[in-house]
Amino acid sequence: MDIQRRHYYYKYIVKRYLNEIQTSIRLSKNEMERSYYVTHYAVQLEAFADALGVQKKRLEQYINK
Repeated sequence: MDIQRRHYYYKYIVKRYLNEIQTSIRLSKNEMERSYYVTHYAVQLEAFADALGVQKKRLEQYINK
């Protein structure tokens, strides 16, 4: 993946999608729903990190900025 495609993929797909999941975690009404979203976030974070070729902790740092 070239640098421009990687930047577009991160900015318009990865960041927005993971932020939506984080919002769902904050708005979840019970522990079961929260657990689902936390697990979903972890799996998606790992998949996106692999696709972008970065470490999970680095990607999460950029998402939380």
